[in-house]
Amino acid sequence: MQKFSVPCIKTGDFAKLCNTNKRTLIHYDEIGLFSPAYADEKGYRYYSENQCDTFFTITCLKEIGMPLKEIKQYIDHKNPEDLQTLLLQQQQKVEADFARLHRIRQVIDTKLQLIHAGEHLQFSDSVSAVNLEDFPEEYLIVSPPLHTSDHEKIFSAIYQHIAYCNHNLLNAGHPYGAMLATEELLQGHQDVYAHFFTKVIQPPTGHPWMSKPAGTYAVIYLKGDYYEADQAFETLLDYIQENNLTPGTYCYKEAVLDEMAVENETQLVTRISIPV
Repeated sequence: MQKFSVPCIKTGDFAKLCNTNKRTLIHYDEIGLFSPAYADEKGYRYYSENQCDTFFTITCLKEIGMPLKEIKQYIDHKNPEDLQTLLLQQQQKVEADFARLHRIRQVIDTKLQLIHAGEHLQFSDSVSAVNLEDFPEEYLIVSPPLHTSDHEKIFSAIYQHIAYCNHNLLNAGHPYGAMLATEELLQGHQDVYAHFFTKVIQPPTGHPWMSKPAGTYAVIYLKGDYYEADQAFETLLDYIQENNLTPGTYCYKEAVLDEMAVENETQLVTRISIPV
């Protein structure tokens, strides 16, 4: 092939310019995807600077998962209309990837916050001391109302709630929690669940949700089996009564350190809170 009038550079120099390697350029040439501007009599490849943008676009398409075969199909029959269609299709894929990665980042941030919350708690037997903590408003995807202690109905509701949140990509890293009516607790009914919930970052649209109000909460932490919470409930309610506090409508029970964070159930940490 004859030399171009445009100045060209060798394969190694072009590879450095485009942050790639000679092997990739040679492979692309061999499969007919991206060829040099020319090759001399000895077979040395030379590239022009105006090929950089084409190589960069190929690299971007490859990085978002487009197979080289499909990229070549376009390269072999390129025109502005097909390029626009191709780029719009890839734009949609990139937006979907952004949304997926943002959701993963939310899960990571949430898990780190929960680990921090459970790191330095002190326990006497299996419960912590009761403290007053301030919480911001939080948004909860909620199950249909239960108000039952029937274990079969409770576990069925849990599975349905988890499936709903997973199917609709609503899980932001918080383990599911439970809401119990404070009125039931005051009557000694510690296993009557009102709703199950999953926290989300923003007020959801098109899903059943409730707001967990901002304010001051009486809080106790339970270490061990999530369902062995009688002592924690009694200690928390005694604190509220002894301090002449007025409890809110619901008690919130949620995992802080769950099975993902600890080796066995004796190390699980659950937060139980009631607005006061």
